[in-house]
Amino acid sequence: MKEKEKCKIVQDLFPNFIENLTNDETNKFIEEHLESCKDCKKVYENMKKDLNVDNKTKEKKKVKFLKKYRNKLRVLEIIILIIFIVFVINTGRKIYIIKDLNNKAEEYTSSTNYHRVIYTIDKGNYTKTEIFSLDDKKKIVSTTMSSDGKKKVVIMYGRKIETVPDTQYVKTNPPIENYKQNIYIETETEKTARLNLDASVSVAPQGAFWGLDNIGQLIVCAITTSINKTTFDGEECYYVTGSTNILSNSTMYVNKDTGLVISVMASEFKDADGNILRIPGAEYRFEFGTVTEDDFIEPDISEYEIVE
Repeated sequence: MKEKEKCKIVQDLFPNFIENLTNDETNKFIEEHLESCKDCKKVYENMKKDLNVDNKTKEKKKVKFLKKYRNKLRVLEIIILIIFIVFVINTGRKIYIIKDLNNKAEEYTSSTNYHRVIYTIDKGNYTKTEIFSLDDKKKIVSTTMSSDGKKKVVIMYGRKIETVPDTQYVKTNPPIENYKQNIYIETETEKTARLNLDASVSVAPQGAFWGLDNIGQLIVCAITTSINKTTFDGEECYYVTGSTNILSNSTMYVNKDTGLVISVMASEFKDADGNILRIPGAEYRFEFGTVTEDDFIEPDISEYEIVE
């Protein structure tokens, strides 16, 4: 092999040789050549120097990149930590509010003496419903003004027969109760009455949350529910939105002092058969301890036509 060709081959191998990528036999060949060739040795020394400088530059860039990466990672960790802390604080705040509202609502939902007024507007029909409760008695006065201007008044007087066992019932929501009822219906053209009817009633004041039997359900409720301070008709309250699996309505205003729902938005849901049912928006007003026996004096039956 000619010397120039040999030098060219050796010099082509220098990069790998410097990076320790050549095998033992090749290393021996290059080392023997460097001992006898000053030109190649000079090229080798220069190349080695250049490669070392280049490696140092690469190392510095690598270190700089790693520092930037670590700094960005640290910033990301701080952001995640802040988000987590905010989440925990917000969830803790809502847990406190939910427990507080439930405790306050329990005092009122268990009351047997109350006057509850419900105002609803549904598809142009305006209804005012008044519920009078005194121990085992209920009186419900429903006055409806239809969109065509016709007025209808339905008055129910009932005495409780029993409370229906319900595994879904919780303290902050009304139980289902069976009543023996007399119903009086008044329109612009007639007065009718239906006597001694058996029917279920569930009209007591209600709290905002149900099914919160343990801390797990309470945490889920707090995470999935939005609770914000506001006012409604001059009353301090919370605007609560969330799933009807844990709320008595998906969108409502809850009085801050009583824990009772004072307004709900209209909503739709599917029943067990898949039918879409609509609940109109409503506003509620309450009085406690004001109902007397005089509120249950029934009208003169002789003025009504009794129907079966």
